[in-house]
Amino acid sequence: MVAPLMKRIKTYKKELAALKAPARATRSTASKKASAKVALPSRVNHPAQISGEEAQAWYSTKNLIELREKFDLSAAGMADLVGVRPWSIYRWEAGEKPSVASMIKVASLRKISRTRALRMLEELRNSEA
Repeated sequence: MVAPLMKRIKTYKKELAALKAPARATRSTASKKASAKVALPSRVNHPAQISGEEAQAWYSTKNLIELREKFDLSAAGMADLVGVRPWSIYRWEAGEKPSVASMIKVASLRKISRTRALRMLEELRNSEA
């Protein structure tokens, strides 16, 4: 039971390292200072208002993983939709609980289709380019 989890963690660590490598190579110190001052925006135009209680009742590590698999997204893609860093997604999938605000954002995504999620992600990435 532990071995598959350890294998998944190892895979996530490799994915995370692969995501960090290009970012480290291209970021200048000026952009590091600028990004440290700017908070991540809430990126999802949530399709439905979900209460914190409803989000907490729905949220589980299993549901988060299933949602990411439903959308066929990387941790980075899911993080962009939620408005957090990719390592937050990895931590949540490893069992750490997100804030209630983040739970609400994630739970809101369950009510949209894969097509809409991918369209939203594409729009986010185009607006940042």
